[in-house]
Amino acid sequence: MAPPKPWRSQKRWILEFKSDRTNDHMSNVDSNDDPTQQPTCNPQWTHVPILYEDDVVVAVSKPSGMFVHRSEADRSATEFVVQNVRDQIGSFVYPVHRLDRATSGVLLLAKSSEAAALFSEMFAERKIHKTYHALARGYCDDSFTVNRPLVSSKGRGKPAGHPQTIPQDAETHFELLEKFELPFASGQHATTRCSLVEARPVTGRYHQIRRHLAGTSHPIIGDAEHGDTKLNRVFQQHTNVTRLMLVAVKIEFVHPVTDTLTVIACPPAESFSSVIESIRAASSI
Repeated sequence: MAPPKPWRSQKRWILEFKSDRTNDHMSNVDSNDDPTQQPTCNPQWTHVPILYEDDVVVAVSKPSGMFVHRSEADRSATEFVVQNVRDQIGSFVYPVHRLDRATSGVLLLAKSSEAAALFSEMFAERKIHKTYHALARGYCDDSFTVNRPLVSSKGRGKPAGHPQTIPQDAETHFELLEKFELPFASGQHATTRCSLVEARPVTGRYHQIRRHLAGTSHPIIGDAEHGDTKLNRVFQQHTNVTRLMLVAVKIEFVHPVTDTLTVIACPPAESFSSVIESIRAASSI
């Protein structure tokens, strides 16, 4: 049955079909023939905390280093957010936006393909707002916006002139949260300066925040692809940074079914917050 139009009228359709879809998912999650058997989490798996859940969507705190789903980028990976959450709630889930493997924080997953289509449309129409925190090299301005087009991830390796190599519009707003000056040398400087910034992307391009900060000479600490390799080693040595210092801390949207403003906050992972606490204590400012 095709969902009715216009877009808003799809709400009732999702709710009417929710129970049937959930039952279908439950029968497919477990490999056994008994559809009533509840799936259970593998005790050896990394725990993925659930931040919010309702009839159509679930929000989780994705750990750094975990793929959202299976990826050709690393065939040896054995843990994925969608499988972990599926086994926790007993139904399939569908990613509606991206979060890099190295990034931790709030991630939305739809409970049906129809709900996923709705949330994907909301992202495309910029009706869902995400907030990140990042630790960047140097002293950033109090407030700044980067509006620099970026080439899609699909354009990597393609010959010049290929349609996928055409840069797409990309915009990110940044706010300075805190400055640090640390008592260890980096490069020719006797001390090391860095900034904790808030990032609010308007668009959702590949590695957008990472590439936008790197393009302003403020790469994210721990960024192996777009960052300062030498400075990353300095931070690893002195502050025990072992990850990309980028976290998704909040997501906001008007719920497509209830029409209520939904704000989901996600405390930074310990691997991020402990570094911030350490450098805050060591900073001379």
